[in-house]
Amino acid sequence: MYKKLIAGSITAALITAMGSNVLAHTRLEVPQIADNTRVTNNVIIGHGCGERNIIGTSVVFPDGVDSTITVDGQPHTGALTDFVDNWGNLIKKNYSKEVFTHQQSKTDANGNVLGFWAGGGDSLPHDMNGYIAFRVGPVTLKADSCVASVKFYVSIADICEITPASGFNENTVNFWTHNNLGTPYDRAGTTDDGPATLTVVRDTTVNPLPESCGGTGVAVEVKPSAAQINRDMPIKLDGTQVWPQ
Repeated sequence: MYKKLIAGSITAALITAMGSNVLAHTRLEVPQIADNTRVTNNVIIGHGCGERNIIGTSVVFPDGVDSTITVDGQPHTGALTDFVDNWGNLIKKNYSKEVFTHQQSKTDANGNVLGFWAGGGDSLPHDMNGYIAFRVGPVTLKADSCVASVKFYVSIADICEITPASGFNENTVNFWTHNNLGTPYDRAGTTDDGPATLTVVRDTTVNPLPESCGGTGVAVEVKPSAAQINRDMPIKLDGTQVWPQ
């Protein structure tokens, strides 16, 4: 009887683990960092497209140029520089062949890194996690503002098959993106829970809030524009677009 109970417990644990893996979103290993701190991080790919392996991933951070910005949930008509002094070119891919053999940065017209892609070589088994390493440079929250935190929404596509955009479906790509931008890369879903997030929190010991803030700060959120996603989500190898075809 004791052995049967042990076996039953192990079976239940395995089923739970399998269920959790199926539901696992692609997220950042370190989703929250302090301002003015350099951090090594990972995109953690949670699963494949059903039983199909991942052959590559594309990661895009909001550029802060034409992004949608909210303050405590309300639209902000000003610029990201109202809250962050140095956003832009703070993301850097760490070279690694542990999961994929090829990787490149995604840059804007000024050479600022906005994200990266990785792919090629052995595919990532559909039932295993993949760690894609990158670094976040020190984000400087504006000292004379009342910003307490800035949450950046990170759009990610985990690709199982190279297709044109018309071939996007649950068997060819997992989208961890917004569901309401109106792009071919939008996540299918009724809730906007797709993107990973990176939240930069003010270290009030080193960077205290101004007295005018009354002891409390505001929470800022930054979401990419449709124009940026359409421009930066595709994967280009040495300037030639390879996904979508």
